[in-house]
Amino acid sequence: MSAAARSLSTHRVVVAYDGTNYHGWQVQPEVDTVAGRIAQALAAVTGERPRLRAAGRTDAGVHAHGQVVAFELTAPIAPGALLRGCNAHLPSDISVLRARLAENGFDPRREAWRRTYRYLLRPARVMPSVGAGYAWQVDPRLEVGPMREAAAALIGTHDFAQFGSSPEAGGSTRRTLDEAAITVAGGIVRVEIRADAFLRGMLRNLVGALVLIGNGSLALSDFRTALARPASGLGRWRPAPAHGLHQWRVEYHRPAMLGVRI
Repeated sequence: MSAAARSLSTHRVVVAYDGTNYHGWQVQPEVDTVAGRIAQALAAVTGERPRLRAAGRTDAGVHAHGQVVAFELTAPIAPGALLRGCNAHLPSDISVLRARLAENGFDPRREAWRRTYRYLLRPARVMPSVGAGYAWQVDPRLEVGPMREAAAALIGTHDFAQFGSSPEAGGSTRRTLDEAAITVAGGIVRVEIRADAFLRGMLRNLVGALVLIGNGSLALSDFRTALARPASGLGRWRPAPAHGLHQWRVEYHRPAMLGVRI
């Protein structure tokens, strides 16, 4: 029986990676990407190069702790063997955390319910050598109180056109956030944002704006205007650096939408 005639099995894996050394998630010609490395590992383990579908495409330098990826294989392979085999062929900064068989046609991007990202800030005059690649060093005089007030204004459905662009030509720039929390522990300010989906550049632009509010360079009223009137043309913030952004978790509505065959 030819490979084309064999039945396909859909696999769902959860992947973590340090994005420092990669040009983002998506496969690109002549540059090192996370998806490219995973494709190479799958080819080594199964002899196949399936099309990878991810819950989201992280930019160059962005880290992930719970990236959900789905693909089809013709080779019969148990999830445990797939996990061990891939990890044996992946570099130390990429790892497959979990592997399962999935419902046929499972799409981790379209079926995702909520996505959570964390951004780490370190208000300090000197950045410690350990961990410098995972947090943005900002002015130690950063005021968290005004940032929290601004973050509270993000909750709900807004047009975020001033903070990002749709991944699809002509697509909506409206998104719904149900969490925007700022916590401080161990000298790190953590911005955690959860939404149904995100625009391109939205998270880094939002964090950049929050930091401007925290250091007094952006008025809270202007930030609220950018949310309420997306055509107002404010946009004075610069995007936060990629290395402080961490894709954290992807959630799905119900067990069947997790892509798990039960």
